[in-house]
Amino acid sequence: MNTEEFVAAIRTYVQEQAANDLVRTFTAPPGRRPRDLLIKVSEWRARLPSDEQRLLDEAIEESVRVALFGLFAVIDGSRVVDENVDRFIITAVGYDGVRTELNEDAAVDLHSEFAPD
Repeated sequence: MNTEEFVAAIRTYVQEQAANDLVRTFTAPPGRRPRDLLIKVSEWRARLPSDEQRLLDEAIEESVRVALFGLFAVIDGSRVVDENVDRFIITAVGYDGVRTELNEDAAVDLHSEFAPD
């Protein structure tokens, strides 16, 4: 896996999946006893006109993207969480034991992949 493949996988398996999961949860809260907040959001969402439901879904998608932007800004060292740490390195370890540092090059800015358009 290289950096581009990693970013593509994050988009598909984290960003898109999280947004889809949240929309489903806010549409029909799962479980036998969903939390009260989820029930209230679901009832509120159901009362919205379809164009406003789509707007809410887009806001959910944007929220997920902003969360990923913040996470990768920390990993890249653009957002400081520890004054003694310059940045974090993401390492992919294959089943064969081969290690690939996905953001070894300081010029790689993973957070920019999720920056506001």
